[in-house]
Amino acid sequence: MTPTSSPSLTPQSAAEELIVAQALAYYRDMKAVAQNAPYGQFLNYAEAAALSKGRELIRKSLETIAQEEINDIEKKRNEKVSEMPNEKTASGIPKQKRRHCRRNRKAEKTLR
Repeated sequence: MTPTSSPSLTPQSAAEELIVAQALAYYRDMKAVAQNAPYGQFLNYAEAAALSKGRELIRKSLETIAQEEINDIEKKRNEKVSEMPNEKTASGIPKQKRRHCRRNRKAEKTLR
């Protein structure tokens, strides 16, 4: 069977490349276990390896996905923070004028 390369199977990011490499390593480890299993013990060895190495593959995949989500959230948060005006870029003049006008009105009322 020859593998076909379709765009949907081509890794689109570094994280996907990592997952593909881990899956390939898992497959190769399983194949080595199967080839080196003692006569009559193939299924026992293969099942034990599938459980232990499969859990490790799932753990690594979940870790990679979680880290990607963390990076995306931090990136979005940093973009929002950079969009927020700071003291140097925000114009505080209208607020100061309003406060100043209120103070003047109060002062005028007390003078009358």
